[in-house]
Amino acid sequence: MLSKTIQQALLSKGYFPKELPPVFTTEDFGRLSQDVLFRWKSNGVFKIDVKSLGKTPCKNKRRNAYTYFLESAEAEIFSKPKRGYERRNLHITHPIPQALLVKEISDNWKAVQKWLSKQSFSMDEIKASQEYDRGVKEINFGAHREKSFYLEATADWLVKTDITRFYPSIYTHSIPWAAYGKERVKSRLGYYKGSFADRIDVLVRACNRNQTVGIPIGPETSRIIAEVISSRIDADFQGHELDLAAYSVDRLQDDWSVGAKTLEEAEDVITCISSIYRSYGLEINGSKTSVDHIVGSRRKTWISEIGAFLSHRSGSLRGARLREFIVLSLRLQSEFQSEPVISYALSVIERTGLLNPDIREIESFLLKAAVVAPSSMDKICRIILNLDHKIGVSAERIGQRFVLLAERNLEKGHHFEAIWLLYTLRGLKRPFKSERLCELSETACSSALSLLLLDMKRMRMGIGTLPRNEWEAQISSDSVVRDWSWLLGYEAFRKGWLNDKHGLLKKPFFAAMDVNDIVFYDSKRNIPTSRSAVRKAINLRKRQSYETMAFFAAVRGENFEEY
Repeated sequence: MLSKTIQQALLSKGYFPKELPPVFTTEDFGRLSQDVLFRWKSNGVFKIDVKSLGKTPCKNKRRNAYTYFLESAEAEIFSKPKRGYERRNLHITHPIPQALLVKEISDNWKAVQKWLSKQSFSMDEIKASQEYDRGVKEINFGAHREKSFYLEATADWLVKTDITRFYPSIYTHSIPWAAYGKERVKSRLGYYKGSFADRIDVLVRACNRNQTVGIPIGPETSRIIAEVISSRIDADFQGHELDLAAYSVDRLQDDWSVGAKTLEEAEDVITCISSIYRSYGLEINGSKTSVDHIVGSRRKTWISEIGAFLSHRSGSLRGARLREFIVLSLRLQSEFQSEPVISYALSVIERTGLLNPDIREIESFLLKAAVVAPSSMDKICRIILNLDHKIGVSAERIGQRFVLLAERNLEKGHHFEAIWLLYTLRGLKRPFKSERLCELSETACSSALSLLLLDMKRMRMGIGTLPRNEWEAQISSDSVVRDWSWLLGYEAFRKGWLNDKHGLLKKPFFAAMDVNDIVFYDSKRNIPTSRSAVRKAINLRKRQSYETMAFFAAVRGENFEEY
């Protein structure tokens, strides 16, 4: 029962990247995945193999060992802005290896928890449940921030470092090393063939073109796998027995903050962390590594500046006060270009500025934000569509600008921005014509983009002439099990938006999902209301505040009971 619950949570809530619009869903797939996997196995879509593993090097029979025969698939990739000119690739992985990976993890959850028990320096527990927004307990950023303040108050030197491109650099063969111990695995390599950790290695590679370097960014399974590796690194770091004070280390995934008494001790910490990660094929990020005397440590002053402005007077943001707030936010964003200033400002406006909105000022700010802070396009879209539903917005003004921005972003290959810009236009139901968008969509290799455009065509929004023939030509019985085209083919064929020329809906891969009426693109799913988004954020902060209180109680040697 626990296995089924975890499997459903990870597939229904933690499969597709959270950065996609809400029309993309895996709720049906998570709920019905057991039947789908049974049908795929029965029809040879994948095979479980024991014989090819042979016996152990000592000629003994392997126990609970097996492996998988399945196609390795290329995930659909769309990139999201990160800091400055940096971008992060997000992955929509193929459902066959992804479902098998989730099944392995959920069936062996006790083993996963045993591996995670080595976790020493992270405050974030890995728990899987339907009650969590993504199927896995959220990272408590507030608690990490408070612990960072604690380190600044109790140490003389502060070490900060993280790993260069952590997920994209993870060596998949290091998963068994983290699970069972690197030296143990490397000295007895043949013994671990077909083990649970070896199967995770196989399936993660199958999600990523069989590459041994990099795990997908998007599915929550990757967060679990990364934390398994990080937990082993915690244990290795503890094994070096550096003379550090209690509670002087904090790790947020691959981001480390360590308090030290002397400069020599701080340098020892850097050397130790670097050598441990290097042994797993990972390198620390030199540009984000620092050793600061506590007197010279840097705080994010922009948050304090915004807080000071808001504390001067309570109430909604309107008129001159709203204009001042917008000018302040844009100025701070230009000064702190790598910080999420505009995203924070949008949250403030959503929380206090929509009660009695100054629509023209907010509209102008949102249009600027779409250019200045493209990583916040999902939040910008939510605010625009909520405003439109509540009092109406200038659909023509926003529409003209967003069509131009969508064309510009698609030319650059910036799919995250293009998808959310189009999703906003879809929500405003404003017809437009852009043959340039249609031309660019032909070579975009994006099922998410193509499905949005096909849906908008169904809604008679004009757009232009979509490359339907070219999309149909890209979809074949071979491509749907090997690349991104599976999602476009499955949904567009079922909805009659494209012609299923090869009868793929009746073949085993699609048929197992089609017979269960599984939907991955649901045009009836709407953007959440601003009120529900604010309420969810408040509830999360309340829940996470208890964890912060528990940390400080432990520091003081007190007992803290959650109530």
